[in-house]
Amino acid sequence: MTRFDHLFSRSALTIYLSVAALFTILTFLVAIDPATRLKHEDAASPVPAIEPSAARGRVIYMAEGCGYCHSQLVRPALIDTPYGRPSRAADYAGAKPPLAGTQRNGPDLSAVGERQTSHVWNLYHLFNPRSMVPASIMPSYPWYFDIIDQANAPAGALTLVLDEPFLSAGKVALPKPEALDLVAYLLSVKQR
Repeated sequence: MTRFDHLFSRSALTIYLSVAALFTILTFLVAIDPATRLKHEDAASPVPAIEPSAARGRVIYMAEGCGYCHSQLVRPALIDTPYGRPSRAADYAGAKPPLAGTQRNGPDLSAVGERQTSHVWNLYHLFNPRSMVPASIMPSYPWYFDIIDQANAPAGALTLVLDEPFLSAGKVALPKPEALDLVAYLLSVKQR
């Protein structure tokens, strides 16, 4: 009897086959089946078309680093229930790159287009977040607006009228195209 004969005994062979079977079953349950279901789910999800204005706004969103403070990923956790259902792979279909975010200092934006539907509110918030949410820690983005005399505002133009300290008396903020594009992107962000 050699020193390796115990490796091929009937009881050892039963153990090896049992472990191999368990490994195969777990591999299927943990890796292969979920990946296959996700692949079929993603294939069935149509990629929504994004308007040109929203596409330009997405570029601004990335350039400003909004994803450093706002996630677009709802975790399957109780604390995330105010933001909607948990995110799925299909939510990022066609998004290149996907903007899941890196952390969440501000609210999650994965369904902001469903939760905050007013473009006017979003413009005020972009100009100075504390004008809408006094406790906000988000920085202001006044360079996306022209500050002009209220008397010189173009007729029918969307202007932001704010009291001091947000704007000086007699002044209004006129959104630049970049501000409108960024808001168009935010309003387009919806979970499917």
